[in-house]
Amino acid sequence: DEGDTIHVRLHKSSYDGVASSLANLFKECKVRRDINDNVKDLWETIAVYKRGSTRVGARQRRDLGIRFTEGKDPIPFAAYELLCSILHKSRVSEHVAAHLFLILDWNMLSRADAIVEANIELVGMSSDALFFDVGPTKTDQEGKQNLDHPFHVYSCPEKPVMCPVLAMCKHLIVNDEVLKGQCKLFKGSNQYKHYNEIFRKIVHSPQYRQSFIDRGLNPNHFGTHSMRKGAATHVAS
Repeated sequence: DEGDTIHVRLHKSSYDGVASSLANLFKECKVRRDINDNVKDLWETIAVYKRGSTRVGARQRRDLGIRFTEGKDPIPFAAYELLCSILHKSRVSEHVAAHLFLILDWNMLSRADAIVEANIELVGMSSDALFFDVGPTKTDQEGKQNLDHPFHVYSCPEKPVMCPVLAMCKHLIVNDEVLKGQCKLFKGSNQYKHYNEIFRKIVHSPQYRQSFIDRGLNPNHFGTHSMRKGAATHVAS
């Protein structure tokens, strides 16, 4: 009936996240997971519950016609190129920064929050490439792994709408206060949400929605992480 609530088991990643947090708590407290029979039974029960919940959740999604994949879909290269073109040609001032954010997120295969928090002091240029000292990441918590070889993002003069160097130059011209240093590359707060809303508004707009669908992107399954997923998929294909 209309208004009824349908309860569906969480995705596997939700249970994995909780179990990982609990495991980290044990580690921080220096408590072994096999310290006694009760604790061993606890972890065995958690493992059994996770497996059972995953199977039940899969059946529920199948019966209700809910998609099995988690998160947002990767953006196909053709759709990424279209979004770059729209932002590149736009006369809206905030689209200049959004354009650079989009291109960096794609080229660095990096999490969007790492890009949006980047400090201008950690950005440089050599020949035809921008380079970034990305600092700590999920796989490098101390930020030491890439000290001697920062991430390089090369120019793309063949396709100006996707050229990182051109997008960076436009951004610095429009936001020249960034050149004073000691500030973030993207000014303001909550920029992650801000750029996501800009992209979603364009992708969902009546003017462009069908164009994105024609290029293999379902607007309803699009998010900021679609760029990172799309770039990785494009490189691997």
